[in-house]
Amino acid sequence: MKVSIIGTGHIAHSMARAVKLTEDAELYAAASRTMEAAEKFAKEFDIPKAYGSYDELIEDPEVELAYVATIHPLHYELSKKLLERGKSVLCEKPICLNRAQAEDLFKTAREHNAFICEAVWTRFFPWAREIKEIISSGVIGSPVMLQSNFGSKKTGSVWIHDPKLGGGALLDLGIYNVTAASMLLGDDFEIEYSAGALSDEGVDNHSLTVIRYKNGVTGTLMCCTDMCTDSKITLMCENGIIEIAGPSNWKSAKVYNEKKELIRKIAPKFESGYVYELEACIKAINDGKIECAEMPHNESLFVLGVMDEMRVRWGMKYPGE
Repeated sequence: MKVSIIGTGHIAHSMARAVKLTEDAELYAAASRTMEAAEKFAKEFDIPKAYGSYDELIEDPEVELAYVATIHPLHYELSKKLLERGKSVLCEKPICLNRAQAEDLFKTAREHNAFICEAVWTRFFPWAREIKEIISSGVIGSPVMLQSNFGSKKTGSVWIHDPKLGGGALLDLGIYNVTAASMLLGDDFEIEYSAGALSDEGVDNHSLTVIRYKNGVTGTLMCCTDMCTDSKITLMCENGIIEIAGPSNWKSAKVYNEKKELIRKIAPKFESGYVYELEACIKAINDGKIECAEMPHNESLFVLGVMDEMRVRWGMKYPGE
């Protein structure tokens, strides 16, 4: 399948490398805001076509699957244009700034029978399923409390502090915490408390959210861009603990019993985590689907809805909302 990339930043480079590792995918075109940037990117990855504007790539009839890797506020607009032309879309997270935008995107996908998926790569990791199987097996008892912390002190990123560019910790980092809760324990939870510390520019520097599941399991979700933190997921169960390193990549997991003895370790080896989502999307498209089973539209809507509620509690809005 011909894969085209819109945007030529850091994450676009990661996806381009992944396409080269994916058996049923080939790089077809790249688009940037300038022809110079597009040509440089295309040359680096031997991509046949380069476009100096996003719209030129969108109008190319040969584009099959487009990966949207731009700044957050452009995800909705570009993805919708692609869908209206019947093209398949893999859009980097967050797929939109809010739930209302995503609802409209998925409606557009249904109207045009076009595929779209949010690129939350943790949803596609095989070892994530292995961790969930450990939880459901009851080997360390039932879950009691979840903690997911993700962040770092980001001093060099200009966009992360700019509301016009979709900045703030939540959409960039906090989305992985909400996703971790959803993946490990399901969506049957509500927000009990949420507080965010907003910058002078109006975006969240850090936040803390407490959630509660209907079965009584509680959780805390913390993300930040203004301080150092130990980024990991900890699931405390009746008879043990699961620690997952890196909420954004689940790069390893350790399972301990009630005596804090290590009883299992998961340390997958892989060349690119993006390959798993690419393979899943290509399979779904070839099967005539408009969404991926691993990352269905309703999961994107749920996570965005949770983050919408967090921002309402903080009094935080993006331009145009």
